[in-house]
Amino acid sequence: MKIAIVALSFLGLVYCKKADVEPENNTPVLRSDAPSLLSTTTFNVSPATNFNSTFWSNVQTALASGPVDVIFANGTYTRTATLTLSNIGDDANLLTLKTASVPGGAVFNGSIAKLMNVNLCKNVKLQGLKFTGAATGYALTIVRSQDIAVEECIFTDLPDVGYGALGVHYETTNRVLVRNNTFARVGYDSHAHMIYGAYGIQRLSVVGNSFTDCSGSFVRFRGNLSSKGVVYDNDFTSTGTYLTGINPVFIEIPVFNDVDPGDERMGTQFMITKNTFTYATAGSQATRYAVVFHHTGFNPPDRTHLISAADAATLNSGTVTQKRTIMSAQLGLDGNEIHFGGNTNSNVQYNVLYRCWNGYGSSGPWAGIASIGTAVNASGLATTELAAINYYP
Repeated sequence: MKIAIVALSFLGLVYCKKADVEPENNTPVLRSDAPSLLSTTTFNVSPATNFNSTFWSNVQTALASGPVDVIFANGTYTRTATLTLSNIGDDANLLTLKTASVPGGAVFNGSIAKLMNVNLCKNVKLQGLKFTGAATGYALTIVRSQDIAVEECIFTDLPDVGYGALGVHYETTNRVLVRNNTFARVGYDSHAHMIYGAYGIQRLSVVGNSFTDCSGSFVRFRGNLSSKGVVYDNDFTSTGTYLTGINPVFIEIPVFNDVDPGDERMGTQFMITKNTFTYATAGSQATRYAVVFHHTGFNPPDRTHLISAADAATLNSGTVTQKRTIMSAQLGLDGNEIHFGGNTNSNVQYNVLYRCWNGYGSSGPWAGIASIGTAVNASGLATTELAAINYYP
């Protein structure tokens, strides 16, 4: 949403009001389609601002009257404690946290576990912020929140994060849009990801982003039926020069069942199209996979992730019907609901795989990879950004 403002003063901070501007016809919104007669309240902040409970209470109060912009002056916001938004938001009026001028002008860093956390919030947009430096867990997390957008943000040079540049977590998290952001050089081992979606999230849409070099799989949708994921019009690049020359999986849908029986199940509804997947010829060439459905550990009660060698052979070389039968009956994957096609590949070895590993004491009859690319659905793909974002209503 594009918003214009004029200046007033309030509570020692600067805020502004002017009529909200209608979004462009081709610009998707979350819950921000407030009538144009509403005014926008603006809080101008700086690295010296105390983001305490009083500050966020004032923001929440202003949201009752109309949209709110929190505008971060250019500068470095070195955090010694996580900047947390909790129980913030309004069903009708959008809260936007954005940089004052060019994307990346407001820089968040700090040697702490997490730089920013959006918890139990709704109808919030983060725009143009930069996250970098020595955070050890995540740069930004979105937890138990709905209708959240992260747009034109920069997540670069985060070598110490152990989990992700952006984490999107838990069952009640729904309708998160990650659009037109830049991710580069993230993590130090296979546990770190650029976007780590996990534990039952729904409708995470990854649209129009640039991803370059990650220590683990670039985008992950993990466990507990994390599903209805959209990955549209992104550039994925692994240069083969990061760390020890790794080329990790680009998109991973994994489960890790460390108890017997297992308690995680793979999500099955995804739409992945119009992306560019590029692996370098430098570095390791062992895992040049665009999309992987992955299992480690024990079987869930109603599924057989630990398939036989014969079933693995069928997944690799059987007919579409044979492959889909095993996928549905044993893995819980509906090939018709996995939409994949229209992507551009460079040096990609496999488009879509099932991968199985033993772990946590499990002892399955087979471990390895099986190609299921011919058993997914290459039709019904979104052809515009708006259609992609609204793919799962």
